[in-house]
Amino acid sequence: MKVAVVLLTWQRYPDLKFTLKRLHAQTYKDFDIVISNGNLREGPINTIEKYANYYSKNGLRIEVRHDGNDMYAFRRFTVGKDLAEQGYDIVMFIDDDVKIPPGYIAKCLEQYEPQSYKSGFAWVLHHKGSSYYKHRTRKWDNEEQIHYCGTGFSMIDASIFLDTNLIKKAPEAAMKIEDLWLSYYAQHVKKWKLAYMECPGVELGGADRVALYKQIQSDPITKTDFLHQLVKMGWKLPD
Repeated sequence: MKVAVVLLTWQRYPDLKFTLKRLHAQTYKDFDIVISNGNLREGPINTIEKYANYYSKNGLRIEVRHDGNDMYAFRRFTVGKDLAEQGYDIVMFIDDDVKIPPGYIAKCLEQYEPQSYKSGFAWVLHHKGSSYYKHRTRKWDNEEQIHYCGTGFSMIDASIFLDTNLIKKAPEAAMKIEDLWLSYYAQHVKKWKLAYMECPGVELGGADRVALYKQIQSDPITKTDFLHQLVKMGWKLPD
């Protein structure tokens, strides 16, 4: 299987060197890395290139794309599309401030299934009053049907990105709330499996001060609004 690890970096780009160090330490070695850089100023570009060059010389296979941040987290889909067209079977997304142990990729690949989207961030959504998103339960197992997977550390069958409607028919809110759109599309449109992915030893990086979700909380369309929009589009969630 051909495996790609995709890292989106924006304001947290100084944390990228630690993520690359942990990827360099993986017990499973046969994967490629794509860094999608949203920082187009010269300083960040030079810094990211320096990190990438260092670890390329030390054995990692790295491609750096200077994509800008106009598409926000939706960049995951455009990068995923390019990788699927290049013949990759599995795409793994890792946030640029997540701390992964040496066996992370090997453990994830043990859990891979075709036509699935799996994540260490997995939730069951509940409809209580007007809010699906507020009333949700994070799960560390698959005893209930998972409705929503976060992209922060996740793994997906790359063939989903060959479905042109994933990008072409994405609502405007999907630009910033791409994990809800991917969950909806995988589960409702593709009829794929959503599941919790066991990731022992993973730690969140704690760089929330510049995280994108902090900036979208005051947007006209919130995650709760977007969930209701997706339910109206046909996503079967609890009544």
